[in-house]
Amino acid sequence: MKLDAELVREVERLVSEGYFPTKTEAFTQALRMLIRQYKAEELKRRLNRVREGTESLPSASAAVVALHEEEDA
Repeated sequence: MKLDAELVREVERLVSEGYFPTKTEAFTQALRMLIRQYKAEELKRRLNRVREGTESLPSASAAVVALHEEEDA
């Protein structure tokens, strides 16, 4: 598979302007960012599934506050 010529030109421009030392480094950084983004999205999905399963439970923060209030009373 070949990369789009416009994409390659943009990367070459970034290299020539000093943003990256080489095209390889630019593409490596781009792939790392893409992978981090996908991992972050997956983590958000997992957290949302956990939240959905615990919405009916009491708030942990409220329970801690209540315990502190009982200790102060």
